Amino acid sequence: MKKSHLLGAVCACIIASFVTPATAVTIDYSNTSGNSVNLDPTDGCGGIGTVGCFSFSTGNSIQITSGTALGFTGGISGIYGVGAINTGGILETANVSGTGSLSIFDGSQLLTADLIWVDIASLSVAGVLNTLGSANLNNVVYNGVNGDLLALSNAGAGTNTATFQFTSPTSLTDLFTTATSTTSTSFSGSITPVVIPVPAAVWLFGSGLLGLVGIARRKKTA
Repeated sequence: MKKSHLLGAVCACIIASFVTPATAVTIDYSNTSGNSVNLDPTDGCGGIGTVGCFSFSTGNSIQITSGTALGFTGGISGIYGVGAINTGGILETANVSGTGSLSIFDGSQLLTADLIWVDIASLSVAGVLNTLGSANLNNVVYNGVNGDLLALSNAGAGTNTATFQFTSPTSLTDLFTTATSTTSTSFSGSITPVVIPVPAAVWLFGSGLLGLVGIARRKKTA
């Protein structure tokens, strides 16, 4: 192979190694049978919230319902504090404090990630966690071979958004300032890897290498 062609191939490989992003696959999940999200209006789980807190059932509380990870189970751990409630008609929101973790087990290897819920909202018969879809999964670690879990771990970060449901309209005020006991309900959610854009410096680096290839070719033919 000619030197200029070899240099071009090397450039292409180097650029590709920088710019290949993780596949943005969505991993859907729901609570496993008998497990729920538990909303505590008395803040009896650590005193970390203004009006209360919430947590998920311990153990295998989630099951994956889509993609190549279908059927895998895992859990969401941690206690999350609920801040002051902002009211706006039927929509109520509050900030969430506290850090927990997400885990998914593929049968032999465990995916783990730090989880922050950011905020909580209520709207009629539904509640929402992480309403704006912020990147709230970090430090994702996975040493297995499942494609969907690899995409998430290769990205290193992700967005986890969840909803919980009620049989009749229920607000955050109902859950955290009017209720006198913990409310437990079903939940579901989705996880999407955060694909990090290619920095401009990488493109400039690649353009510079390709420019060197062009110079080498012109000198060869001169």
